[in-house]
Amino acid sequence: MIKRECIFPGKGGESLSDEVRGALRALARSELFIILLDAGPEGPAPSSASIARSAAALEAAGGRVDAVVWCPHPAGHGCGCWSGHPGLILEAARRFDLECNECYLIGVSQQDMEMAAAAGVRPLLYLQGRTIREVLGDRSVHKDFPVARQLTQAVEYILAEEQTSAQLGRPRQAVPPPPPEEPRLPLAGVPMVTPLSRNAIAAHRRVRLRPRELARWLGLLIVGGVWLSLGIAYLLTHIYRVQPLPDVAWYITLQFIPRVVRGVLFILTGVAVVLLASRSFFHAFGNGASRARR
Repeated sequence: MIKRECIFPGKGGESLSDEVRGALRALARSELFIILLDAGPEGPAPSSASIARSAAALEAAGGRVDAVVWCPHPAGHGCGCWSGHPGLILEAARRFDLECNECYLIGVSQQDMEMAAAAGVRPLLYLQGRTIREVLGDRSVHKDFPVARQLTQAVEYILAEEQTSAQLGRPRQAVPPPPPEEPRLPLAGVPMVTPLSRNAIAAHRRVRLRPRELARWLGLLIVGGVWLSLGIAYLLTHIYRVQPLPDVAWYITLQFIPRVVRGVLFILTGVAVVLLASRSFFHAFGNGASRARR
């Protein structure tokens, strides 16, 4: 999840800097599910037309956005979407079946960091040329998050975290902080969600196959199959030598064929079965991935 202000500072225009363009292209090349959050607490509520323009400008710069979630309420409405409560983040997580502990939020303010922490999302602060003191001061109670001077640094951090998680596993689910003492305002209306990719949800829910994970899976499958085959072969050899078998076993075990030919025949049959299983595996996951990308 990335706040609109990280890409388009202010509410006027959709111009992008070169540094932001590079960060967006790096995100587009990844397999992350990208959600643009538009929840500015100031000014009029964003419209569908302005959301579409922002998404078009983002994609024209080489970026990719899978969905846009925004607060449809005007400033001062008192909704629970963003200002004071993480309703917008929770709605996005619910709508797209996301695990909050596996999500990131790139924000630009202290409020963004606190809302991410309240929702259980992993926050990341983008300074946008400011200093940490200018953004946080001495008031922030949640400071256990990374800080990036440039948006490209924020993206690099997320990609590095994802690579580490792929190798070592996800961190434990963080316990969200206790709710504020002030009474929580009700969520007046539902935050509007606009999917910009036809198969965005399917793209997120599909199983992502990385080359390293695929090689590990195939290697373990082959080693396990060979080990299992050796065990069966040892047992059959023992039975042949100590246990008299009926005449029909002579035909079932292909005793009328030379041993070398029998071995080659079984190897070819096993390879055919493995190829058939692999084809079914890639058909189940690979085709879904290609359709989602289109």
